[in-house]
Amino acid sequence: MPIGSEIEKKTEDQSKNKSKSPEFHLTDPKFNFSELIISKNSLDDINSLINLQKNLKFIAEDMCFKETHDLSDSFILNLYGPPGTGKTSIAHAIANKLGKKILSVDYSEIESKYVGETPKNLKKVFDFASNSDDCIIFFDEADAMLSKRVTNMSSSTDTSVNQTRSVLLNILNDFKGYLIFATNFVSNYDPAFMRRINRHIHIDLPDSEARHKLFERYIPKKYHSSIELSTLSAESEGMSPADIKKSTLLAAYSAVESKSFSINNDIIITEISKIKQSKNANLSNAETFTRILSKEEASQIIK
Repeated sequence: MPIGSEIEKKTEDQSKNKSKSPEFHLTDPKFNFSELIISKNSLDDINSLINLQKNLKFIAEDMCFKETHDLSDSFILNLYGPPGTGKTSIAHAIANKLGKKILSVDYSEIESKYVGETPKNLKKVFDFASNSDDCIIFFDEADAMLSKRVTNMSSSTDTSVNQTRSVLLNILNDFKGYLIFATNFVSNYDPAFMRRINRHIHIDLPDSEARHKLFERYIPKKYHSSIELSTLSAESEGMSPADIKKSTLLAAYSAVESKSFSINNDIIITEISKIKQSKNANLSNAETFTRILSKEEASQIIK
């Protein structure tokens, strides 16, 4: 193929990719609160927020708070906390409670390598939602889009990142609908986004009561009589629901491998210990990296 034709074809392919819009679909919420096991503190905060939203008109008009406060019609919520605590499931349950459908958006699907395309795709998300009654937009791993803006721009990528952040800030200023963000890394959020979010709710790791219920759910009933759930609850402090679910299944694998074909407290506690050990090692490595990085930065400052 002649060089000119190759360039022309490449330009044509890029044009097609740029014009390709992400597709959005509304779905019914997959969970409700009766199905979820959440720590009491987190559940109380969520219920308080839902009740506030339902009573917003009464507070604004009957209690006359519209005279003293700029009460926005928007419902912008941020769920943050450790991985595996069920933030996505909770977002679905909130949508269910409010009688809304959910529009789950994967930021990687709207992010484009072409400068200027990501903000356009982002705007399309909100335009789609504004034309759909009773819809909640849900962004998981929201730190990918709400992270701090680049202060020392050195490339077109930096410019594009800041442009996307600015567009989103403007969208949130005028937003009147329902929106939920979720993240494991709220510390990465730009302060400007923190101010535009109505409420931040920390999703705690399960408390003792919740851990007891989680083991009860994830251990088949045939083994309940031979297992002390209270002991497992005590041993699993600091573990997420996802960790607890994993520990019970790994215990079953271990039982099959050892030819015992039955699970008990000892087998599950062994798997709990392994999961905790790996998580502690991961945390230790992260802290070591942070300390080394700090020393390097300090040496640069001294120079």
